Amino acid sequence: MKHYGIITIALVLLICTSVYAAESNSLMAPKVRYEADRVVVPLELNNEVAMTALDLPLQFSEGVTLEEVTFEGTRSEDFDFKWANIDNEKRIVVIGLIPALDGEKPDLAPGSGTIANLVFSVEDSWDMETIDVVPVELENPNHSLMFVYTENVDGSAHSLSMTPEFQGVSFVPSEVAGTELLPGEFSLAQNAPNPFNPQTRIDYDIPKATNVRLEIYNVLGQHVKTLVDEFQEPGSKSVIWDGRDNSGSTVASGIYFYRMDAGEFSLTRKMMMLK
Repeated sequence: MKHYGIITIALVLLICTSVYAAESNSLMAPKVRYEADRVVVPLELNNEVAMTALDLPLQFSEGVTLEEVTFEGTRSEDFDFKWANIDNEKRIVVIGLIPALDGEKPDLAPGSGTIANLVFSVEDSWDMETIDVVPVELENPNHSLMFVYTENVDGSAHSLSMTPEFQGVSFVPSEVAGTELLPGEFSLAQNAPNPFNPQTRIDYDIPKATNVRLEIYNVLGQHVKTLVDEFQEPGSKSVIWDGRDNSGSTVASGIYFYRMDAGEFSLTRKMMMLK
């Protein structure tokens, strides 16, 4: 219980008031995968404003054991405070992240990418259809999904908080270790890095074979680049945009939109190129 208090105290000291930010800050887990005999669930944070702290309490289904939470190679790798308290008996993990405790480091800049990896082992007696990982509210000590950021108000810095978008994740462990899990639904991830220069990666999932079209448009709605236009088998896909249009010319700095159409699925996301 001592460790639960650390992140609670740290967040209380940071938070002066609590509001909902207009920006869309969200968490997702688009790339569940196998590594040896473990199932790895990367948690990706898309933050539109610089992050001061994150409190992330999660509950997971029966049938798995959470072996560890790793931060190596993620956006949080160099944070002053990164902590995970795992309770497999209650099937709960509380993750706390603070980029800077002493003010010598900046907050986590806006962008998109993995902040932590949940590493599960599957029990031999597992017979459920899916494994679910969802946010949970805890008491004594109190924990809830909370994104903390800093905003200047009348020339003074104030720490504010909001609840980022996160519906949780469900996955089905494969019977064959070492194979990538097929996605359960269509999805289009936020590009990473974002903002970017000179190139960025766009990940997407297709649960069944279909025609996929992925295109780039500028703020005027003009077509800039076709990245994908073909029939594809189901799976998790990735494509790189090098910041060039269909003629091979490098595009100007600014906001662009990328749209994916696959069967009845259609989704558009925004990205920014900075030179």
